[in-house]
Amino acid sequence: MKPPFEFLPINKILLVDDDAAANYLSKELLESLQAAKTIEIAENVLRALKMISQEDCPDIVFLDIKMPGLDGFDFLDKLKKLTLSKNVKIVMLTSSLRPEDKLRAFSYKAVVDYLEKPLTPEKVQMIATTFLN
Repeated sequence: MKPPFEFLPINKILLVDDDAAANYLSKELLESLQAAKTIEIAENVLRALKMISQEDCPDIVFLDIKMPGLDGFDFLDKLKKLTLSKNVKIVMLTSSLRPEDKLRAFSYKAVVDYLEKPLTPEKVQMIATTFLN
């Protein structure tokens, strides 16, 4: 079956969110769109950093801001210190509507977009055509 949208070959997407329901829905959507060869989930920042440093680096990370313990901004701070094999693109996928969160997110070079949950087919297509082309 042909996917509803045409994507460039995306090797790996990583979802970083402590919300199991949000992760499930986002992963189901990405799989149904055949958006990437591999879609992985990290329920917290430490797990995400471990996955990125030990495994094949994702092409894109969908990152929540508000998580217990280390949050999305802590992830971005720690990501800057890692030596990665490629430049990871970060899309903030969050329920935070605070303007200061959006401004802070875009202060990081790796952040390419800031989206409000939930992830939709249109948002995925926009990201693929705008930032992965």
